[in-house]
Amino acid sequence: MNRTVLAIAMLLGTAAASAALCTPCTPLPSPAPGKPTSLAVHNGTMDAVKVYASFAADSAIDGDDWDFCEGDFSSCSFTVSGMSNTVMPDPHGKYLNVTLAFGEPVGCGVTKAEVNINNPDWYDILDVSLVDGFNRQVQITAESGDGSTATLGPAKNDAGDAQLNGVFPYGCDICVARQDPPCGIAKGYDGCKVGTQYDPKPPCQWQGKNKGGGDLAVVVSLVQ
Repeated sequence: MNRTVLAIAMLLGTAAASAALCTPCTPLPSPAPGKPTSLAVHNGTMDAVKVYASFAADSAIDGDDWDFCEGDFSSCSFTVSGMSNTVMPDPHGKYLNVTLAFGEPVGCGVTKAEVNINNPDWYDILDVSLVDGFNRQVQITAESGDGSTATLGPAKNDAGDAQLNGVFPYGCDICVARQDPPCGIAKGYDGCKVGTQYDPKPPCQWQGKNKGGGDLAVVVSLVQ
């Protein structure tokens, strides 16, 4: 089974259903030593969805580098058809610090996928965040060149996400508590992770193995 069908099978639960619904899909990049970390966006639903991107000020890639993304250098949007992939261009492996959201712009009431890859001074960092709220089920997968795959999420609603790897639960701005939550969310601890801010269990973020990134294929997926 190729990587595209396998990725969709993981989302839908059966390989047969996946193969039937995603014929064909844009091939996903494969990780390899010496190659920068790649990023793709997958729509695991039958309907087209608009994807919104918001770039951090320190990102070497911005909206102007993605000509299919409508907007400006700081934020833009593009549409992904049902059961399909969009591979995000980065031929030179530049540093990318971007937040992605499905269906609505990045902001209050929206599930966020936070992607920080190919930072020359640090490791790849990924997470699914419900700190600002929840609107769609989002999952991130990170496949390494050694064949191992990390799965973050999917966050299925605005509660019960404290046991999920790589997910900031609803409003939990420091992972283990709602210390100063945004968007009018009340302070507290209910639904946040156990442990400390710097050692939450399980972690709210996932970190790659290579400083400077590379040898990794990241897929941000809309599950439902």
